[in-house]
Amino acid sequence: MGRAVARRFGAAGHPVALISRNADKLAGLADALAAEGITARAYPADVTDAKGLSGALEAAAAELGRIGVLFYSPAPTFPSETGQVPDLKALGFAPAAETTPESVQPMIDMRVGGALTAAAAVLPAMREAGDGALLFTTGTTALAPIPGMSNSGIALAGLRSWARGLHEDLAEEGVWVGYLSIGVPIVGTGVCVLPGAATPSPPNLGGRADEPVAPPKH
Repeated sequence: MGRAVARRFGAAGHPVALISRNADKLAGLADALAAEGITARAYPADVTDAKGLSGALEAAAAELGRIGVLFYSPAPTFPSETGQVPDLKALGFAPAAETTPESVQPMIDMRVGGALTAAAAVLPAMREAGDGALLFTTGTTALAPIPGMSNSGIALAGLRSWARGLHEDLAEEGVWVGYLSIGVPIVGTGVCVLPGAATPSPPNLGGRADEPVAPPKH
């Protein structure tokens, strides 16, 4: 999904800063986008490393200009074959009866801590300019339980609540904050099957009707 978002903004003429902890994969993506005529730069960083993530965003702004849109959507790497059932425990997920503080903390660090760090790095310039957007995406455990993924739901529900509150706080300043809940893991050109999870109908795949869906008018 990150590749698709980068391509969409890049095709519209915006320079794109790519951040991921996998430097080799990131470089390959930047090269692929550059081959399409898109200005893309790679800034390797782990979202759970606050100093590293802030530094990557600062470097991107220094090289490419003020960050006008932040798209934040880190997630465990799911199987790359469409239809393959993942081993949820191997990916760090836990069912409700087995959820512990230790199993929740990595999800908090990745989904919530990284989002707070990234927002803190880009919001001052957005608020000063009176223009900007932040988009956060998660799975549907933010909205309803999925068997085997309860520890993730705790973090995702918290991120959703914060993003909605941030949208309300910043709407009058011209900064938009959006949240999107996607019902299935995206792998390549298909989807990954989660055991016990119901696939949302197409109208609900992109989120919820009560989420902010359009930037405020300036």
